[in-house]
Amino acid sequence: MKIRKQTYSLEQYLKLMKAETIRSDQDCQRLSGQWDSNMVNELIFTVLTDGYIPPIILGEETVDGITRQWIIDGLQRSSSLSLFRYANTKITKNIDEPMVSYQRKVLDEDGKLKRNRCGEIVWESVECDIRNKTYEQLPEELKDRFNEYQIETAIHQNCVTTEISKLVRKYNNHKAMNQAQKAFTYIDTFAREIREITENKFFLDLYSCNQKDRINGTFERVVGDMLLLCNYPDKYRKDTKQSFKWLNENAALCDFEYLNELLSRLNTAVEATKEIRSLFDRKNAYIFVSAFKTFIESGRSDSGFGEFMTWFVNGGNQTEIEGKTWELLDTDRSHSTRDTSVIHGKINYLTELMEKYFKEVQKAA
Repeated sequence: MKIRKQTYSLEQYLKLMKAETIRSDQDCQRLSGQWDSNMVNELIFTVLTDGYIPPIILGEETVDGITRQWIIDGLQRSSSLSLFRYANTKITKNIDEPMVSYQRKVLDEDGKLKRNRCGEIVWESVECDIRNKTYEQLPEELKDRFNEYQIETAIHQNCVTTEISKLVRKYNNHKAMNQAQKAFTYIDTFAREIREITENKFFLDLYSCNQKDRINGTFERVVGDMLLLCNYPDKYRKDTKQSFKWLNENAALCDFEYLNELLSRLNTAVEATKEIRSLFDRKNAYIFVSAFKTFIESGRSDSGFGEFMTWFVNGGNQTEIEGKTWELLDTDRSHSTRDTSVIHGKINYLTELMEKYFKEVQKAA
């Protein structure tokens, strides 16, 4: 099958879809409407800012001399843009970047074009807040930009029905980013520093994980939670995307350097027994790292924390603080394990337990 490349204006492409010259209902294709509002928002923003959208893949079939084109890959993009153009779909208020810049001609008080001394039309740069706007509510300049956007297509020619179905299967045989991986794209300023921290020996020796945690974004999420709880505990949020966005705008390089050093010290201080390693997992690792920071900043030695952890897994975790034990806090199913109240509740428990350990338990020993 030869592949022909063709570029359309978005207006032309959507008209061909509307006229069913380009078909969006191939039998094996999954239905449109798979994307959530945030994905649609970003797509429309990309068009309005003349960003890049990957080519739409089409399959061309000729039956009895009649040629039809079927969307093989790009149905969600195509249907989302079509709904925005023709079906009064709104850009939601949750769009990450709501302001779009464009140029427009300046009008005088009478509504006529304003010209300078040389007779040239006067232009001005303005911004449009696209939140909660439909296509019809956009200024004419942005409507034009939307319609004139260049959409690329790659067309598989001379296909039969079975070949088109195989192509649908082939092009859709991929896995989208999960939430953690997508959230990581919001901390581009410090992405390299976070990846370097995930290579710390802590994640090899002490951190307990499954085989996929390193590649599915869990390591990066855990590091982000550690950074917040160790340096900006009041800014911790359950939503990883919001946490990464805040760190991207407010964190300092020294925060990452300090965390990397902290993990190295913790890795040396604690004996990596099976019981202790089980605590340093995706659910609680950042909580114990935050506790270690509090511990050493109180003037106690690194090795003292190792002794505390050994005591903790050998029965100390059954100690009640304000009527609650670690097991009760860790198995509470009334809230998400990532809720702010749950996280800070565990940290407060460990902080008070460490004080009790040194004032009562170790002193008695």
